[in-house]
Amino acid sequence: MVTTTDEASSRGITRKEPPHAEMTLKGHEGVVRGVAFIAGTRLLVTGSDDKSLRVWDLDTGKQVGEPLWGHDAEVWRIAASPDGHWIVSGGWNGSILAWEVATNKGELKRMPVSFKGHGDVVRDIVFAPDNKTFASASLDGMICVWKRETGKIVLGPLKLGSGAYSVSYSPDGMKLAAGTTKHIIIWNSASGEELLKIEQRAYRVAFTPDGLHLVSGSAGDIRISDATTGDIIKQFDAHTTLLSSLAIAPNGTKLAITSYKTTRFFDLATFEPIGQPLDHLDRIGCVAFSEDSQLIATGCDDNIVRTWTVPLSDSEKELQQVKISLRAMPHAD
Repeated sequence: MVTTTDEASSRGITRKEPPHAEMTLKGHEGVVRGVAFIAGTRLLVTGSDDKSLRVWDLDTGKQVGEPLWGHDAEVWRIAASPDGHWIVSGGWNGSILAWEVATNKGELKRMPVSFKGHGDVVRDIVFAPDNKTFASASLDGMICVWKRETGKIVLGPLKLGSGAYSVSYSPDGMKLAAGTTKHIIIWNSASGEELLKIEQRAYRVAFTPDGLHLVSGSAGDIRISDATTGDIIKQFDAHTTLLSSLAIAPNGTKLAITSYKTTRFFDLATFEPIGQPLDHLDRIGCVAFSEDSQLIATGCDDNIVRTWTVPLSDSEKELQQVKISLRAMPHAD
C-alpha cells in the first residue's frame, strides 16, 4: 500500500492513501450492469444500458474490436462459461443471447440461437459447470435452465411466486439455488426436485467453491448458511445501505460485496473485513472476480468499468511472509 505524509505525519501519524483502480475502462454510453472475466485469457466482457457488449484487453486497457450489438433492450447481466469459450447475456426485456469467444482474436461471435421464455428483465444468469447449459433468473418469477446449443429449456420454468433476483450453481453442478424477494430455494439441477426452501429474502445468492455453504444477502446484511440444512452459520452487517452485488473469489478465500458506491472484502474463514473499502464515484451495479482471484472488476452508473487489485487476507499475508523467509534462508551445498 502506498503511504503519504502530511501535517499529521509530522506529528508521528502516517496516513494511508485510499486504494485506486488499476484500470479505468471507458467506452460504454450507458450504465454498466454486467461484468465477466473470460477464463484462460486476459479479457473482460461487459454489458450496458447502451444495449452493447464490449470486450477489453486487460494488458492494455483497450477495447477489443467494435461494440457487440444484438440486444434490442438494455443488457442487464452477462456470464462467461467456465471453459472460457462462451458468453451469455440477458436483457431488460427478458431476451437472452449467446456468443462464442474467438480467443485468438479476442472477439465474440453471436450464435444464431433464440432463447424465448422470460417475460421480464433477466436479473441474473450463470453457466453450469458443464459449459453446455446455463440458468437465468427473471423478475417474471421464473428460473429457466437452457441448453446453449439449441435454445431449448431443459429444466423449468421453475415458478417461484415472486421476482427472482439471483441464481447460482453448486460447484459440482448438482444443485441450483435462487434468491427472491421472499425466500431462497435450492433444487436438484437434474430433476428439478425442490431440496430446500429458506424463508429469507435474498437479492444475491452464491455457493462457496467447496459447495458446503450458501452466501446470501438482502439489505446490508450477509448470511452464510449450510447448503444442505439451511441453518445460518454466520450473519453480519457488510454495508449500511442496500446490497447491489456479491461475488466469491474462485480460490474460496474471500467475498466481495458492493453497496451504493462502495465495495468491501471479507475473509470467508474469519468473516472479518479485509483491506480498505473501494470507493467509487457513482453507484456500483456489478462485481466479478478474475480466475486467479487477484482482481475484481466493477461496473457503475457513470458508464465506467474499473479493475482493482484484491487485498490479501491476514492468513494470505502470513503465508506470503513465510514463503519470503524460506526463500531468504541459506541453502546447504
